[in-house]
Amino acid sequence: MLIDPFRWYRRRQRLQREALEESQYLRRRFGDTALATAREKLKRPDLTSWGRNVLEEAIKLLERPSTPA
Repeated sequence: MLIDPFRWYRRRQRLQREALEESQYLRRRFGDTALATAREKLKRPDLTSWGRNVLEEAIKLLERPSTPA
């Protein structure tokens, strides 16, 4: 089996992009309770492994203190 570092890189970039989109959506939709909502979504049994990875990354983004733009 060949390991393609570019494939891993593109997959990691896609994961980061989707996690950022998810965290922004949760902040817009739920405001201050976005982090709690993301943790609740993570407990769902029907979540795919990709969805779980995206939510875990989104939670990391939501845990960071937000900086004013």
